[in-house]
Amino acid sequence: MIVAGTLPMEGLDLIMERGKLIKNRIVLGNMKFPISMGTGALIGASIKVHEYFGEELPEVITAGDIGIGDGSLKIYRHLREVRDDLLVIHYIKPKISEIKEIDFSPKIVADAGGMYAAKAAGIGDKFHLFLPDVGELAFLADEKASHPAYVRGFISEVDDREVPELIKRTYGNRMPRYMVVKGERDYIVRDEDILDRVENPKIETMECIGGTGDTLTGIISSLINCGYKTEKACILGCKVNRTLGEIVNPTPKTQIDELIFQIPKALEVLNL
Repeated sequence: MIVAGTLPMEGLDLIMERGKLIKNRIVLGNMKFPISMGTGALIGASIKVHEYFGEELPEVITAGDIGIGDGSLKIYRHLREVRDDLLVIHYIKPKISEIKEIDFSPKIVADAGGMYAAKAAGIGDKFHLFLPDVGELAFLADEKASHPAYVRGFISEVDDREVPELIKRTYGNRMPRYMVVKGERDYIVRDEDILDRVENPKIETMECIGGTGDTLTGIISSLINCGYKTEKACILGCKVNRTLGEIVNPTPKTQIDELIFQIPKALEVLNL
């Protein structure tokens, strides 16, 4: 499994290493990075799942990018050469011409910028799984929007009761077979059909903690890589992520690494 995404650092050149966690730092080769929301949280969650199952830790492809797109371009160009069973594309600046050059023979999971680029390029159906929140789902459903900031108002104003209809509208565009819509209630989708909904345990303070969507992406993609069928991994991943809230009992001051280090316990609670 490969995790590809940028880190918000200026001047960080392309790194390709298997990730490790030492205390509260991600270690890539001879460099250390804090666990934080975004790609860091996804990497941390992926490592803890693979450690729990005794599987080889994921490879990480990253570079620094503060919004200019230089680090993203390095990642895209390296992904042309990637051959692995599962690739997760996360925080990366959308570049339509570059994402079209990726080899789509492996299973490819996309969240954040990777998902935006896929939708804008009209190649979402080449992907295996998207993990949008409700706002991103509105972007995917709007065939005219090139970025989440440009979603038309009549689509963007969505409450939870309207999510099933929005999912069907989304599949009018080119979408992957599987989708997990993250939110107050998580929807697990296959070919526009809602397979399951996960809403418990419901820990309201989880909404205040940045990075919980990133950990969910890391957990689900890692469960797939560790042998679970995609729809089962999606359902279990949503339950694991919510169980973390029950274990940690977070406050608005809780940091994402405190949740990540409890992933093995959550997996154990769910008898995985």
